[in-house]
Order: sequence, then C-alpha cells, then structure tokens
Amino acid sequence: MTAAAVQPPLAPPLGPGDQIAPGYEVIAHVSRNQVLDVYDAWSTERECRCVLKTLRPDSRGVDRRERRLRYEGELLLRLAHPHLVTAYEVRHEPETMIVLETLTGLTLDALLEDLPRRLPLHDVLGLGVQLCSAVGYLHRHGVLHLDVKPGNVVCPETGQIKLIDLSLARPPGVVRGGLGTRGYRPPEQEEGGEVTEATDVWAIGALLCEAAAGSPWSDSRVDLRVRRRVPAEFASAIAASLDDDPRRRPTVAALAHVLDALLPADLRRRSARTSL
Repeated sequence: MTAAAVQPPLAPPLGPGDQIAPGYEVIAHVSRNQVLDVYDAWSTERECRCVLKTLRPDSRGVDRRERRLRYEGELLLRLAHPHLVTAYEVRHEPETMIVLETLTGLTLDALLEDLPRRLPLHDVLGLGVQLCSAVGYLHRHGVLHLDVKPGNVVCPETGQIKLIDLSLARPPGVVRGGLGTRGYRPPEQEEGGEVTEATDVWAIGALLCEAAAGSPWSDSRVDLRVRRRVPAEFASAIAASLDDDPRRRPTVAALAHVLDALLPADLRRRSARTSL
C-alpha cells in the first residue's frame, strides 16, 4: 500500500455540551452518512432545540458538497409550507450548516414497522393528500424532491406530516444514474436520464403502496388489491403512478384529487378547509 492510499482517520462527531457554532450547543449526535452529520442542538438565541445539518469533517472544503448544502438551506429559507420542514437560518461560520426546526414523532418507515396492523385507509389517503400538497408546492417553485421515501416523512401526533431532506432537490433536467434511494426511484432516475415532476409522482406511488399494503415496497410490487381490499380508484391511481413511462403517470394534482375524493367528507381538504 502506498502512502497516498492511506486515508487519515475520520474525526468523531461532536459530543454533548460541545459548541458546534456560536450560540449552539450539542445535545446529541443524531446521524452520520457519507457526506453529512446531523445534530440535536440547543439554540441560546431561540431558547429551544434545533436540528443542525452540517458536512462531515472529510467533506468540508469539497466544493460540490458545500454548494449542495448551501443550496438546500437557501431553498428551504425561501419556501414555506405546512408539510415541509422549516429552516431557521444557514450558517457559514465556522462551517456551513443549516439550522432546522426540531420535529417530534416517528418517520413513516419507523411508524409502519412499529404498528401492530396496517394503517387505516383514511390515514393512507390523508398521508397522500398532504404529501402531494408539499411536493406540488415544490414543483410550482421549479424544484423536484427526488428522494421521497418513508424515511423522509415525519409523522407527528398532530397528524400533519412533514417532508424532510431536500439534499437531492434540484430543477428538472438530466441526472446521473442511481441518484436517490434504491426502491423509491423510477427507471429514469435509476438508470440516469431526464427527471421531471412525474419522477416524484412515481416515488409517491411507491410510498403509498407500501403504506397501504403494510409491507416494504420491495415486497409490494404486485397488484395492491391482492394485498388489501382498497377502492378500485385508489388501486388504479397507484398503478398509474408506478407506470414505467413517465408520460403515462398522473400529475401530482390529479393524484391528490383522487385521494382527496376518497376521504370521508369531513376530512376532505377542500370541503373541510383545514389541514388533515
């Protein structure tokens, strides 16, 4: 092994009580992936807990990764939607980081794993309506999410879901193959090519199929009505959303319309005029 092949050891995450930035004290290290560290932190200015998303030590100074993190933060700062995570600020010193609201509740994947039985259908429909609302809002601002999956949907006890993690978000266009999460990316994203609003529709369809079937998406690649008794309109909408040809998938608005119409009257988005 040559000297050039030896990689220095990765610095460990900060620990409880460490100052991560002026006015922010670490409560706990939440997670580390190939690029990012996420911390639970205390804000002395706001006198509340916040989530800090920052680059891993070995990613700092990598221009492409710095730009992606700044883009995500600036995007969240200019967007405001009840079903999107809220960003408070983007810090540039001592390192680039996004300060986000702290969310309570489980991610959808954890919720589905913990439930003793499948989600009631009206909860699946409400989840879909809220998710379409958030994704449609992104689309109207010229942005695709490109990583809609159960792990990126937080389900607080209030019933108002939050879509998180816009680290892959970008305008429609050509992307490299494999961008996103395996199992929740359609053929054009899996193989690399032109991604459009229909790309996010496929991911929503996969997520709702999993939520309705009560089994991991990899196990649900069959006719949904074989797995569960659901309205034909719902099964048809999900099947259309999962069409390999993006031109044949419904729009986010059309999918939301089908889901909303199947909800009980007092829960419908347009009739109730309240958040689900």
